[in-house]
Amino acid sequence: MELRLLGPVEVWSGGRQVPLGGAKPRALLAALLLDARRVVTVERLMTAIWQDDPPPTARGVLQTYVASLRRAFAAADLPGIIVSHRVGYAADVPPEALDKDVFERFVDQGRQAARGGDHGEAATCFRTALALWRGPALAGIGDTFLRAEAARLEELRLTVVEARIAADLAAGRDEGLIDELTRLVTAHPVRERLRRDLMVALYRAGRQSDALAVYLQGRQVLIEELGIEPGPELRQAHASILQSDAALLDAGSARGAGPAQPRQAKAPPPRQLPSPPPDFTAREAEIAELRDRLTRPDAMPVCVIFGPGGVGKSALALRAAHEIAHLYPDGQLYVELRGTTEAPATPQEILGRLLRELEPGTSPPGTLEECAARYRTLLADRRKLVVLEDAAIERQVRPLLPGAPGCGVIVTSRNRLAGLAGADVLDLGLLPDHDALRLLEQGAGRDRIAADPDAALRIVRQCGGLPLALRICGARLASRRQWTVARLADRLADEQRRLDELAVGDQEVRAGIALSYDLLPPQARTALRRLGLLGLPYFPVWVAAAALETGLDEAEEVLDHLVDSSLASVVDTDATGRTRYRLHDLIRLFARERAHAEEPEPDRTAMVRQVLGGWLWLVEQLSSAVPTGAIPMRASPGLAMPVQEEVARMALADPHGWFRGEEEALIVAVELAAALDLDDIAVGLAAALSSVAFEGSQYVFDNPFAAWHRTHEAALAVARRTDNALGEATLLAGLGHLYYERDHYAESREYLGQALSLFRSAQDVRGEAGTLAALGAACREQGYLPESLHFLGRASRLWTDLADPAALAHVKRLAGSVHLERGDYPAAWGELNTALSLYQEAGSRRGDGLTLRSLSLYHRARGELARAEELSEQALAIFRDLGDRLMEAYCMRSLAKTRLRLGRFDAARRGMEDALATVRALNDRWGEACTLRALGELDLAEGRLYQAKSHLTESLALWETLRAALFRARTLRDLSQVHKALGDDDAAETALAEAMEIFRLHEAREYQELGG
Repeated sequence: MELRLLGPVEVWSGGRQVPLGGAKPRALLAALLLDARRVVTVERLMTAIWQDDPPPTARGVLQTYVASLRRAFAAADLPGIIVSHRVGYAADVPPEALDKDVFERFVDQGRQAARGGDHGEAATCFRTALALWRGPALAGIGDTFLRAEAARLEELRLTVVEARIAADLAAGRDEGLIDELTRLVTAHPVRERLRRDLMVALYRAGRQSDALAVYLQGRQVLIEELGIEPGPELRQAHASILQSDAALLDAGSARGAGPAQPRQAKAPPPRQLPSPPPDFTAREAEIAELRDRLTRPDAMPVCVIFGPGGVGKSALALRAAHEIAHLYPDGQLYVELRGTTEAPATPQEILGRLLRELEPGTSPPGTLEECAARYRTLLADRRKLVVLEDAAIERQVRPLLPGAPGCGVIVTSRNRLAGLAGADVLDLGLLPDHDALRLLEQGAGRDRIAADPDAALRIVRQCGGLPLALRICGARLASRRQWTVARLADRLADEQRRLDELAVGDQEVRAGIALSYDLLPPQARTALRRLGLLGLPYFPVWVAAAALETGLDEAEEVLDHLVDSSLASVVDTDATGRTRYRLHDLIRLFARERAHAEEPEPDRTAMVRQVLGGWLWLVEQLSSAVPTGAIPMRASPGLAMPVQEEVARMALADPHGWFRGEEEALIVAVELAAALDLDDIAVGLAAALSSVAFEGSQYVFDNPFAAWHRTHEAALAVARRTDNALGEATLLAGLGHLYYERDHYAESREYLGQALSLFRSAQDVRGEAGTLAALGAACREQGYLPESLHFLGRASRLWTDLADPAALAHVKRLAGSVHLERGDYPAAWGELNTALSLYQEAGSRRGDGLTLRSLSLYHRARGELARAEELSEQALAIFRDLGDRLMEAYCMRSLAKTRLRLGRFDAARRGMEDALATVRALNDRWGEACTLRALGELDLAEGRLYQAKSHLTESLALWETLRAALFRARTLRDLSQVHKALGDDDAAETALAEAMEIFRLHEAREYQELGG
């Protein structure tokens, strides 16, 4: 927590600024912080905000401001700052959090050191105190009486500036003071102490005549503006300079007696910092962090700025160094270490150059140890800032570090330099979109970017927030005024040429990445190439292990090396407990280029098969852990590649977590196989994924429909391109299942019909049987009951010959439900009991639950309500145990409808409302339509006619959307009863007639039950 008054009134928490609102809430906060930890009365606070003219509602508005500030603090995890009191409020903040308190503490320490004669320490304390100032005190609070307090603080700041300069003079650090004092005297011409110190500094530099001229100018200003003569200290300094007083040359003294000659001027301290880029943008939080770390008076701060090439490490280092240069009055050293070149600078080479600059005319010692010792000696008791650019490894940096507090060091590197003890590492990330747009504006022009913000955002994302790439884009737009922003975005959209586009003059993204790539050991280069070729959005360790054909631990070491070299980044931890990684898009494109250039095509293809085969193996292993009841169309023999036992074991511990974590990567894997014409892998993986994309209520993917569609469309395209008819059939069947799950039954039957023809042509009996079963299910949902039995009967014969009890049970259960719809109770009883036996033989608890629910519907239709309730409860218990929320909701609805028939209305309503909440949460429109109809029935039974009409009308609209005619007819039948009870006989007759016609067409049992 940082509470700031020495500049704009601000509050920071965790590196983020807390929003405070306008001038009045800031004035309120400032008034509380100025008297921190003491109660400030409401009257004083109102005066602070409105001066002598508060509005009639001032107390209420004041309370509103307090409430808004408290909300802002709570959102930033800073509750309890503003404390209520009987007569007002208090700011309960620790002294170290308030910059004014910290400022005053350092000032007190500086004054104590000065009184004790330790002028170097005094200057350090004063300088640290002054570094807390960010502009005029209490800025942003408007025109209130607090401006007087701001003026007092500003006067205190100037006094501390004077004290710091006096301490520097007393410590003999007068070389860099002349420029600073000249500016200060110009800004404050009547401050005699500043003028006196400027005269002393000029005299010590051998500029006696300039010093006397400063006195004469000051005397004239004092007489003209104040009508007074200079004070005794200024007059004494003037007299001493006239007499060439030697005492003025001694550190710690500004006056003395006896003639002396001015000493020779010292060599100016080094000021070696290059200028930062003129378009430097954003990074405010990072600069603040560096400033805080590099202004600690009691340590020798070493800050490492780590990140990939082009992320802006050098620009940030130079901007931060320039901002804090005044805190290092003994100079700033800048060194290029050439860490990413073929010939990095050696520590002895750099130390030799530095020693010649620090001690002109001398020769450096012979050994590295002697050079380092001399270097540390020369920097002792000095405040110098050392910037070490482009470091390669830790041992290149260690000899260049000063040995004592007072100096500061900034290091930039593409390597993390984790072994540099005591260093603070700033991991410099990519620019977020809004900051990246600002940088692009700097190069291309704000108006040009504002004219097409969508295209500009495309460029930002194609550059991945990399500052170098954004600068290049800005420069290209600036040099090609005839180009639109959209044209550049379109050119960058082609991944094959994106790196070609990201080059201008001597700036090139490809070359920047190549510097890091060339320094990698061989295995890390291979890993980067192959991971780039895979093109995955992220990847777990086992993928790298498969690509390199190594163990997990060795692969993890290689990936960590890529991370330390800024060529890969850590995403998170996957479901197996291993770290997941990613490549920046531009690094991925570079790596893919190198893979095509350096690895033969057979090796590339074999690697892709190895990795995708590992995914296929894992998916097939996990499919048994998320049983769906669906029938897989075909297996993928010979394609799956077993992965490490540890990976499989951890994935099996949380199958859903594994699938959700791998969703996007699995989709990209299928698309990669398709792009490489690996049709067997693409088809096998897409088909395996479709077998587990849905598990009843619990989607194993976050967006199963989009995932399934993308994988099947990609694999279908390559299957057709390579004349893989069986693969095409498998994928068409999968798309039919996709549309079935989305309640698009007509589209589902169309795809399944195409698949059936292809399976027959290929003489794939298993595929044919599975497709016939799926067609039977789709026909059942739309009420095409004879057609459904036709398909299911053919499927049953095929599955009997194939001796697959689970698949045959699935078909028998579906057939039993169709017979039940038609009112053929003996056939329904036989098929459902056969299905139950087969599921038990196959060991499928989910199948048991589905069949028990169907049997409960059978008994309810026959009026055997006690047995129906018992079986519904058994099915409900199974699905609760399996964690299948959707089927749990379906069982709750079945149980509720049975209780409705038993007259237990309250229990029925609770079950239906719970079921409705679940199906809506899972976006199951079919279940929603069923449950709304059930609620309509309950409302009708309880005499809530208008509620019944509302629920049934809503259900009817859903059935029309789903094109489920039979269920629509049942809802019309119920709605007819509601119309009749409401006295609308015409509407009742119309609804019933339409329902009867549908029942007749579909040969449903209701046609006979209603007297048809």
